[in-house]
Amino acid sequence: FQEGADAARDVVESVINRLARERFTTNGGDAIMKLTKKQAAFVDEMIKSDRWRKMLIDLSASNKDSKLFMEIADRIDQSDYFGVFNSLLRSELSVVGKLAISGYDSYTKTSTTSQEENSNEASGQIEKLTADLRRTCTATSYTYLYAMLVLQELINGSKKSSDESLQKACKKWERLKEELEEEMMKPVKTGTTFQRKRRIDVALAMSDLVQRQRRRIDPTSDDGDNNHVPVPSNIASKNTLANSLDESIVVMLTKSSLGNQVDKTMAENILKFAYGGSTDRIGDLLIKHPFTIKTLLQNLFGTKRIRQLETRLKCARLIALAVTASERAARSQNASTTVSNEDSLSEVVLKGSQLCEQVENMISFTVIDSVDAAQGTSSAGRQLSAMCIKYPVIAQGALIWAKELASSPEFVTTAAYPTLSPCMLSLARIISLYHPLARPAALELSLIFVGHSNSDISHQKMESIKEQCLRLMLLLLTKGLCLEVISAVK
Repeated sequence: FQEGADAARDVVESVINRLARERFTTNGGDAIMKLTKKQAAFVDEMIKSDRWRKMLIDLSASNKDSKLFMEIADRIDQSDYFGVFNSLLRSELSVVGKLAISGYDSYTKTSTTSQEENSNEASGQIEKLTADLRRTCTATSYTYLYAMLVLQELINGSKKSSDESLQKACKKWERLKEELEEEMMKPVKTGTTFQRKRRIDVALAMSDLVQRQRRRIDPTSDDGDNNHVPVPSNIASKNTLANSLDESIVVMLTKSSLGNQVDKTMAENILKFAYGGSTDRIGDLLIKHPFTIKTLLQNLFGTKRIRQLETRLKCARLIALAVTASERAARSQNASTTVSNEDSLSEVVLKGSQLCEQVENMISFTVIDSVDAAQGTSSAGRQLSAMCIKYPVIAQGALIWAKELASSPEFVTTAAYPTLSPCMLSLARIISLYHPLARPAALELSLIFVGHSNSDISHQKMESIKEQCLRLMLLLLTKGLCLEVISAVK
């Protein structure tokens, strides 16, 4: 009986926690502050309860401006606050690992039908957990620093194991660590410049880009165990060059997080490492910090793109180095993977960004679904479609351009909107067919178009665009984004 009662209590608690996170508003919290002491006595009872105190701490992380949670934070002992957070973090990270292992085991041991069901279920649970962890772990400097240390310890421990299932969990933890860093580095519009800069400094404080030099670790060491030290005699110049590369990437991350464009000096300082070292090191560091690649793509493909050709060439080369580094890593696991030529790939990236700029100024463009259909044509739309099919990096850049353009309030009112929008959605559909990792971005684009409205455009045309968005979502449903699409439209 007691086990059944505990299970029922856990179910009710999880439902209430979910509803509280979804429906809590700052105005609702302020209304509680206006209640009499007797009426608000339930808050004291929740603070004293181990179960409900965890929910209050979790809500306070996502509602920092609420007067109610400011008052609750003062009344909850800080050591207890961090103790609850630590226990929550440990348990949630353990669940992420278990789900990753469970998903892998079910894939290798069960039938085809149950494989897909278990994989989708595990994927959905991991996405929900990582979303909660991103919000909680980036709430304060303490939670972020603690989370990064815990993740690094988990990663180091799992890498020493030969268990294939544990390696699967390790990949989830590594990706979560990258997402936490990106969340902290993401430009925010709220707060003062000092507050934004402080958030960035906290994110960089735990980064290997800063820690290697502070701890006097070999700057070319990437294993994370922090046991290697440089030999001062014969590799001093190499270490100085490697340290300069780390510092240059830190500068780019800092300025980009504050909303500044990548300039010629930033790109040059990173590429200087190639003069005395290997370009492989540059690419390896860029893919280890994905926010740098996203920044470079936004500066090349985004609507607020860099105008100077020389700077664009340097950014295109940095992106090419990152792509070749990822291809080298893939080839270590699959010998059939080919590594692109750095120079030719740089030209491709630059050409792709120029094509996005060109079609942006057109009324419409043609989208094709095969690379062969673009041979011998000068059509910007056909060339861009073929490049998006052939090169994943161009596909990601094109989606960044499309999302930024569609998010602009002025775009809906332009004369090109009724004709350019279907072309952008068609391009997103083609990208979704060929590049699985680009599908979440395609879903975001379709949701942006669904939210558009313009009374100057005929109702029939707006309905046609929204129907095209729905068809794109249905395609994504069949391509493995079932949970994401349903959650987005629910």
